[in-house]
Amino acid sequence: MTSGRRVATTCAGVLLLTAATGCGASDDTAAARTTGAHAASGTVAKPGSLEGFSTPESVLFAGDRWFISNVGARADATGKDGDGYLTELNSAGTVTARRAMPRPGDPPLNAPKGLARTDNRVFVADIDRVVGYDVDTHGQVFEAALGGEPALLNDLALLDSRTLLVTDTVRGSVFRLDLETKRFDPIATGLPGANGIALDATGKVAYVAGVGADFGGGDVWRLDLVRNPVVPQRIGAIHGVLDGLAVLSDGTLIVSDWVVSGGDQPGRITTYHPDGAEAAAVRLPENLHGPADFTVDAAGRNLWVPAMPDNRVVIVPLP
Repeated sequence: MTSGRRVATTCAGVLLLTAATGCGASDDTAAARTTGAHAASGTVAKPGSLEGFSTPESVLFAGDRWFISNVGARADATGKDGDGYLTELNSAGTVTARRAMPRPGDPPLNAPKGLARTDNRVFVADIDRVVGYDVDTHGQVFEAALGGEPALLNDLALLDSRTLLVTDTVRGSVFRLDLETKRFDPIATGLPGANGIALDATGKVAYVAGVGADFGGGDVWRLDLVRNPVVPQRIGAIHGVLDGLAVLSDGTLIVSDWVVSGGDQPGRITTYHPDGAEAAAVRLPENLHGPADFTVDAAGRNLWVPAMPDNRVVIVPLP
């Protein structure tokens, strides 16, 4: 998550999000472009590449809007430098607000990562706190600080209308955050480098992907949330510098892997059967680095994948 690798923005064959010389797009609103076709307003963007982000980490679907968290130009996942922000797009892949949140005058974001939504609020993990925004006004409406020892709150999953599950990569833990009391309660430990988290269709089982205690490689874990205490169970032999995680309705797991920490080698995304047996590889563009906290689009056809070191988001079909 800390590599400074960057790629050039081009003017053809991609979805353009920021101004590029000769492209004639504004900074905050840019027409979506795809090879051979224009993505009409209100339609789901087709496979392609969206450029112009600042270390993008997570993608969230919120009705007819998409939000993407940007760690910032310094690419410091733990730095309280105030250069993080959320970008808002419509479903056609057009930026409606490049720096949607925080608004001017609101407290800054430092290194925003995982996203979740309930009602008209979007929540984001920001190092040692969770921050919430109104999706219509973009104003900050919530903040809950973890406190205590150093932390790296990384990903969020909505358990119910008042509860988030939050991973802490440094502590290798999962917390339950009560959105009314703002209280964090640990529910699972012993998850080295806990990173991506997702619930299955029942909402009673969570899966966690890990980067490893030293960012050198971790596993996928199953958490039966009905049990007390929750005892993590390793799933199959899935192993890597794991980041994003999704669970389809049939129990299929989708996991992203940086392959090596820092993103110097191309990353990969793989689908697995519920028992952890490999099913198929997701076809990614060549030289895509650091696939992070992706999401599945509303139609269940494509993945939106943040490539953190590349400063882009790619839209790729599921196999």
